[in-house]
Amino acid sequence: MRERPSGEGSRAAVIGAGRMGHGIALEAARGGFAVAIHDSQPGRAEVAIAEAEADAQDLVAAGLIRTCDIPTIVGRLMPTANLESAAAGAEVVFEAVAEDLEVKRSVFARLDRAAPPGALLLSNTSSLGISAIASACRRPERVALAHWILPPHLIPAVEVAPGPKTSPATIEAVRDLLDRLGKWPVVLEREMPGYLINRLQFALLREAMDLVGQGVASAEEIDRAVRGSIARRMPVMGLFGQADLAGLDVYRQIFRYLAADLSTIDGPPAALDEAVESGRTGAAVGQGFYSWTTDRRDEALRRRNAELIRLLRADRGG
Repeated sequence: MRERPSGEGSRAAVIGAGRMGHGIALEAARGGFAVAIHDSQPGRAEVAIAEAEADAQDLVAAGLIRTCDIPTIVGRLMPTANLESAAAGAEVVFEAVAEDLEVKRSVFARLDRAAPPGALLLSNTSSLGISAIASACRRPERVALAHWILPPHLIPAVEVAPGPKTSPATIEAVRDLLDRLGKWPVVLEREMPGYLINRLQFALLREAMDLVGQGVASAEEIDRAVRGSIARRMPVMGLFGQADLAGLDVYRQIFRYLAADLSTIDGPPAALDEAVESGRTGAAVGQGFYSWTTDRRDEALRRRNAELIRLLRADRGG
């Protein structure tokens, strides 16, 4: 697949130019949209464009674009100092600001006034309710979830969910847009805390961190187990495909034996509390469940991206 000009001549906006925003902007630009990027931090939008240009090399490696496509794609990204100017004329606005309800409500109230009446207003929230965000708008029927997964230029799935007042036409339009961008829209019937992907991810993390806290196994051993077993099947079979292959009668019997013993803690696992309270908050500070140097972090990101690129090539039969 080469560049997809599905939105040729159309305008989009990305509000929030951090870790997620620049990747979302790159994908919209790859789809042919002229993308206005706005961030409240001066100069951040320009940095995001440089980051998007660097990330475009991953798309070349995945066979999604050619090197000669990059100037055209990056040329569609425009830093915009004013939120209202970014939203004016946009057919779709992707919000990727801080995961703070009042911040998002303030942004959406401004977008509701500034964007054209028919524009899609899409939040990248991973946990906050679309209903709470959309309540700041006069036209909540055009507000929906479009939750991209880090890194957004390499992860195909995008969660889509309505609020109670989101129109069915809006959800269909979002699904169609993401299809045209070459993404995998995963459409939920309603909003819920954490939506779908985080609920699955945090259910596994809760159990894994609780096992660390109980002294059953170290973080290293648990990661080794995951990488060498279920993580190898999931890209091919998912969860339900694997259950069908193994036999649902077998799975039901295992659930009868195991379910009552799985973690049901109703807050952060003790191992996570201990790490955070000790200042071991992850790779950014050099220590989390693992010890990190800058080189080790960079190598982990390189290996992660290389595997994601391999999977994208496999999706295309390459």
